[in-house]
Amino acid sequence: MINAVIGLVAIPLAFASGCATTAPNQEIDLVVAYASNLNLAQKQQIESKISSWFGGLKITLADDVFSESSLVSIERKAHMDERRLPIEGRHNNPAFTFTLLTDGKHCILRNNQTGETETLSGISCK
Repeated sequence: MINAVIGLVAIPLAFASGCATTAPNQEIDLVVAYASNLNLAQKQQIESKISSWFGGLKITLADDVFSESSLVSIERKAHMDERRLPIEGRHNNPAFTFTLLTDGKHCILRNNQTGETETLSGISCK
């Protein structure tokens, strides 16, 4: 009797898991991308979006952000003492990463921690 009940429960689970694996993935058409010749306004657009993911904290990116890599890593500054040394040695602040992607038409910025994406306007990706 117990084996029959387990069998009846396992059959619907098998069908449900089969459906879940065949569902289309929204990111399947996205590929990593690089930005070329970003102007100041485009760089500020990226900084603004990342800043909003950090709750409005000011973010400054390099002028050539995403030009040689599709991944950007941001770490919080360690607390420093008066000698500019990290307090209590190394810090354990996590690094946050962001990836530039494209669907062939648009540049898309992804927050790798949350999976959130934002389409960037006026930026060309390759």
